[in-house]
Amino acid sequence: MKTPLRSARFAIFTAVAFVLTTHSVLHAKDKPAPSAQQKKLTPEVKKQLEKALAPFSESMKLYEQGNYGEAEKQFRAAANIYERVLGAEHPDTLSIRKLLAAALRGQGKNAEAEQEHRAVLKVMERVLGAEHPDTLMSRNNLAGVLRAQGKNVEAEQEYRAVLEVRERELGAENPNTAQSCYNLALCLEDQNKLPEAVAFMQRAEQVWIKVLGADYPNSMHAKEGRERIEAKMKR
Repeated sequence: MKTPLRSARFAIFTAVAFVLTTHSVLHAKDKPAPSAQQKKLTPEVKKQLEKALAPFSESMKLYEQGNYGEAEKQFRAAANIYERVLGAEHPDTLSIRKLLAAALRGQGKNAEAEQEHRAVLKVMERVLGAEHPDTLMSRNNLAGVLRAQGKNVEAEQEYRAVLEVRERELGAENPNTAQSCYNLALCLEDQNKLPEAVAFMQRAEQVWIKVLGADYPNSMHAKEGRERIEAKMKR
């Protein structure tokens, strides 16, 4: 039977995946590896963590309802407790900070969200390694907030870097590799690099149809994206 703390930790990872991976497919093996600097979970530590997690479900409801300001406050409070109790490099601390960044982005506080994503990414690269799935996801999140600010050249560089690793480690027909193709295609479309954009969008579409089926939301989004870009090219 799961302890309350383990159940809460599972909820964190599930929520992070829900909030931060639009149209992507995650796997159990992508769960963060434990930090070498974790503190021992004494009864007092567990008590403090459970206190931090008490409002967590409500925080997620606030986020899902678009109440990003209140969600930000609660995520920030939880992140502060986790950092103090478990340390700045603990996977759970980083997971909540990802949610905080998502809440900031939801409010249009993209510069703050970028700063948060960069801070999390820096720790993940050092603790987990540059090619760990969680590190790549954080890099993808950073690229998304860069694109939201119109920093498309920087975003493109990040998307290409993530795609290169995923293609090498997961293979060209992995759904997460397809997600990177899709993200890069959108970024290229923003820059009016239409021939290359449509090529990457088509790659994403073909993989998702093959692996997930034509009626899966990812496949339909990619099909719509390809048709939109093709229409722009004909104008």
